Amino acid sequence: MITAARSDQTSSRTRDRQSERQNMRRLYLLLYPLCLFAAVASRLTGHAGDTTQHPAQSVFAEARSAAYAAAGYAFHA
Repeated sequence: MITAARSDQTSSRTRDRQSERQNMRRLYLLLYPLCLFAAVASRLTGHAGDTTQHPAQSVFAEARSAAYAAAGYAFHA
């Protein structure tokens, strides 16, 4: 009986983690286009920092990191 209870707990934890991963992916897919638009807009308007220097990362990498950060904050709130 003890092993059955542990198996149920493990199975429940696995389902919870998979559900969280799925929610995180959905949220990321929702946020990425918005962050990409914001990154492109900031580069075009010159609000990305000093325009004489090249950016440290691409627009896509900047949008990806911003989307992951925003999705992470949603799960910690």
